[in-house]
Amino acid sequence: MDITVITTNLGHLKAYRVEATPTRGPKLELVENLNFPDAHGRYPADKEVAEAGRFPITQGSGPSVATAAYEALPLELENERRLVRLIAERIEAVLEQEKTEAWYFSARPEIFYAVLNAVAPRYRERMTRSAQADLTKTPVPQVLDFFELP
Repeated sequence: MDITVITTNLGHLKAYRVEATPTRGPKLELVENLNFPDAHGRYPADKEVAEAGRFPITQGSGPSVATAAYEALPLELENERRLVRLIAERIEAVLEQEKTEAWYFSARPEIFYAVLNAVAPRYRERMTRSAQADLTKTPVPQVLDFFELP
């Protein structure tokens, strides 16, 4: 059976093809390794905001001055939603490319269900194992052990 293992967090996605070896059991071959730079950044300091997005503050009777005194939370939530959609699209692309019958999935608990809900049902129904864990930086042998690959 063809199996793909996908691990992700908001900043990184790794996809592995499970290959059977005659003497040593299964091994993982990396087929996708993506970084999402937009996940790495703090708000509001290092994100650009147009003047129109800033709240004007009047100092006394003088002219108003645009400042960066805006709410960062809606911007962070929108960025997270966009990244979740992007991750789901990449998962679908990998599964289509690899033509897998089954796949295993792990993601950080904070985004696990959001990513799964964003993946099309035809792919979601082929997922056979999953875990709410961030395995993107886990060594390959430990990923094998974690999913108890046959």
